[in-house]
Amino acid sequence: MISQPSIHIPYDPKNQLNSETLNSSGLITMFVKFIIYGIAIVGVAQFLMWQVIKEEQGMKFSEESSVEALQSVLLLFSGIALTYGIVVYKNWRPLLILITEFLFISLVREQDAYLDLHYFDGAWQTIVILSLPFPIYFAIIRRKMLMDNLKVYTSLFAFGIMTSGVLTTYIFSRLYGRKIFWMAAMENGYMRDVKNISEESLETYGYLLIFIASIELIFLIKRLDERSKNVIKVASDANAATFKIVQDKS
Repeated sequence: MISQPSIHIPYDPKNQLNSETLNSSGLITMFVKFIIYGIAIVGVAQFLMWQVIKEEQGMKFSEESSVEALQSVLLLFSGIALTYGIVVYKNWRPLLILITEFLFISLVREQDAYLDLHYFDGAWQTIVILSLPFPIYFAIIRRKMLMDNLKVYTSLFAFGIMTSGVLTTYIFSRLYGRKIFWMAAMENGYMRDVKNISEESLETYGYLLIFIASIELIFLIKRLDERSKNVIKVASDANAATFKIVQDKS
């Protein structure tokens, strides 16, 4: 009787990563990202400036402004990117569903004035409450997978950007936009427009960071998924080669 040999992946120079190529490739990718994200930030800043010039005094960056619309668009496209991830990458669904739900709540919250005006007061809260059961239920029944997702996600570049976006939008911009702060800063020359412009500009920047983080996350998951498939393929080839050797010996 032939004993089962230990399974190992044979050395193949083609499978080894060249550190110099990897480093240069990583630097190029980082540089390209820096350029793309920089252009996006400049574009948003320029858009904000155009809106300040365009909108009437006393109505700058109001609930009906194009700035509010841009914030909703950024949230919407962030959600679309993550929804794509939910459909394609099954192993990441618990985490992606929770993040998508968070973005959905934010998107609905941005429409509160419209919903209250055209439907009923508290409409956005009702929609949010109705949307919560499934994500929570799915997170509970897939809690082990969710914890595995979180262990990886919290070590990724995308998590840092997402955290920055959330802190900027939901904490700092709210504190920075307090009326008492701007009344103290401008004293008798207090102008509500200045407060609105400052607060909404910070919110928009935070939403842009969240959008970038969502795109980053999907690309990172894609790369991790491809790596996983390559490892499985190499291991499978190694197993097949080992089995063939055993057969030849027998």
